[in-house]
Amino acid sequence: MDQNNLKLKIIVLFLIMIVPAPLSAQAPDTLSLEEILIKGTANDKLLQTNISAETIKLQDVHDVGEMFKTQPGIGIVKRGNYAMEPVIRGFKYGEINIQIDGGTKTSNACPNRMDPAISQVSPEEVEKAEVIKGPYQVRFGPSLGGTINVVTENPEKTDHFKVKGSAGGGYMSNGNNFYGQADLQLLSKDFDVSLHADYKNFGNYKSGNGTTIPSSYSRFGYSVKLGNNHGKNKQNRIQLTLRQGYAKNILYAGLPMDADKDNSTLAYVDYMARDVSDLIFLLKAKIFASYVDHEMSTRKRPSWNYTEAVAPVTSRSFGGRFEFGLKPSGKLVGFAGMDFNYTNKDGQRNRLVKINGCTGDTLPVPKHFVDLIWQDSKISDMGIFYENKYQITSRLLWVAGIRFDFVGYAIDNPAPDFKELYNNDIQPDEDYNISVNTSLTWQFNPGFYLQWAMGRGVRSAGLSEKFINHLSIGEDAYEYVGNPHLKPEVNYQTDFIVNKKWETVRIYVDVFYSFLDNYISAYVDTTLKKKFMPCKPPPNAKRFTNIKNAMMTGFEAGIDVFFAKYFRYSLSGGYTYAQNISREEPLPEIPPFTVNTLLGYNSQKVMAEVRIRFSAAQNRISAGFSETATPGFTVVDLAGSYVPVQWFEIRASVTNLLNRNYVEHLSRAYKNMGPETGSLYYEPGISFNIGVTVKF
Repeated sequence: MDQNNLKLKIIVLFLIMIVPAPLSAQAPDTLSLEEILIKGTANDKLLQTNISAETIKLQDVHDVGEMFKTQPGIGIVKRGNYAMEPVIRGFKYGEINIQIDGGTKTSNACPNRMDPAISQVSPEEVEKAEVIKGPYQVRFGPSLGGTINVVTENPEKTDHFKVKGSAGGGYMSNGNNFYGQADLQLLSKDFDVSLHADYKNFGNYKSGNGTTIPSSYSRFGYSVKLGNNHGKNKQNRIQLTLRQGYAKNILYAGLPMDADKDNSTLAYVDYMARDVSDLIFLLKAKIFASYVDHEMSTRKRPSWNYTEAVAPVTSRSFGGRFEFGLKPSGKLVGFAGMDFNYTNKDGQRNRLVKINGCTGDTLPVPKHFVDLIWQDSKISDMGIFYENKYQITSRLLWVAGIRFDFVGYAIDNPAPDFKELYNNDIQPDEDYNISVNTSLTWQFNPGFYLQWAMGRGVRSAGLSEKFINHLSIGEDAYEYVGNPHLKPEVNYQTDFIVNKKWETVRIYVDVFYSFLDNYISAYVDTTLKKKFMPCKPPPNAKRFTNIKNAMMTGFEAGIDVFFAKYFRYSLSGGYTYAQNISREEPLPEIPPFTVNTLLGYNSQKVMAEVRIRFSAAQNRISAGFSETATPGFTVVDLAGSYVPVQWFEIRASVTNLLNRNYVEHLSRAYKNMGPETGSLYYEPGISFNIGVTVKF
């Protein structure tokens, strides 16, 4: 059977499956403005993982990306000690849909992703992070490999005027790091005001063998939330959120430049109304806007003596969404709506060349060059969606969704050589993308669930993949060139999940398979010569292209055991096997097999954990991306907290207790940092950490 015909039949089958029947499911028992999924009586959330604020605090996390490091099936891309970025199974960057408070979008300004969207929130204000692995949601934008929703803390509900808050700070020995934060809430039945501020001053840390790793930075951030509850029983709500962050002097050991500044502004308004009519039980609306002002340079690099390079870049985004929650009958809950997202990126690299890099000769008069980074490029996405949850029987739940996206591009200041490369044909065609998913969840008894999910997720290429022009944005030494004619990449995925819970024991297994069509990657183009420093290898550049066929498969599994009233033992692991079928080689940047284990104690006043993380060696590497095999490692952490009185908490931890000198496979290799740093990016050695919080 022809593969295109097969795909068409699959799509038609999904479309048939999601047409609502004469319907009925239980109405949701709780509704939250920020949450991606609405909770129902049946367990439809096996595909979703939640990381709580308590977990974040006890792990002493000070970067939002870092909080995902101990989750099975998730790795971390680390370019510096600031702005880490999660990888779900093997999906990364634009293949993951990053949300803030359920629908708010922002975007990096740096082409090397010094400032990913997830870095624009402080972990100190995070209530939880919701993770959906795979293309199994349609309500919050396109999702190829997964969705992450970072939920910030909500104001407490009260019937009378109330003032509450907290203040705290701490110290980490490895790096001589200081941090502090403060929160204040003014609460009443009708109105509330929430204020948050935090500050970090981190230094260069030392690896397990005592090598100093350039990793220092300082950051100040704050947020303001203004809310109003109104309507019958104060069940409707409107909320304004403003968040700003100011980071500076950020050293990136894994990138060719550092960041002099990274300033971000994010503002959004949320509205929610309940019980609008007999049919519409929920109405949600959101508008948002963001602005990122980023500057990177080589001021603190050895190469500054040869070429002074400074690159101011910006990213602007705005958009919104609205959604209706529908309850046509007792067994059906449906969601219908639309969303829009627009992003514009621009900026340039200013180079003052003082010494000829090929000959070593000092120029009598330094030469100034301007390199267009984003070429004033733009992307817009208008989407419409529908999802239904149908309780077929008391123990069988069916969920299905469909989404259509119209994606458009513009490039308003193209570089002459980029236009010439494509014979002036640089305006991409519009993309029309259809995403669908469906799942069945069987509840055999109150603690035993099986879930089978299938999905087709589609992602149009990002602005760097379309328009980047001879910049080193990969892990290797190649310059990368965009391709305006890239096709959207498609993920056909299925997951089978088993979840069994007894009184004190829970086990789960998730096995997945993903077939990728038109997978977006980059390969050496022998017709495309290197533009900068042509005398240095490699001689050619890489061009983004579509790979016809690729695949990923693997699993996550775990067990939790609760015993002796206060104790918990947890063991979890995940593995992904990924292959470029068309080129018969492994896909690059895939997390290795990883196991996390934890022994914890949790009482009213004391929490304590011993955490062990084992990562196997990653020898399945892509030669086409000059990947380096990395050895396995085992890291042990200790953490605890004590609450002697209700208003005071003290936390202490020891990270990397055995002072291992180890490398995460996804961490980037050193570039342009000087000869003393070596060729691998080593993680922090042992660190003694302490923090306190006072509440009022």
